[in-house]
Amino acid sequence: MRFETIATEELIRIAHAGLGFKLSVTSKSLDDLIRIADAAKDKSAKITFTGFDHLSDYDIKRIEMASQGHVSFEH
Repeated sequence: MRFETIATEELIRIAHAGLGFKLSVTSKSLDDLIRIADAAKDKSAKITFTGFDHLSDYDIKRIEMASQGHVSFEH
């Protein structure tokens, strides 16, 4: 399943259900990525973000802080 084509609100619902997924960060805005990361921590969902080379270290840190360890980054 390609999660890049799924609406952000649906991805947030999936994360709130405690389900994990892999998502290319190029498909969503930074604000959406932070919202998804924040949702992941609520039910301990494990989400992997890929393709993050264009994000600054500051942006990655913001995502990490929102997820409280429930988002990982993969090249």
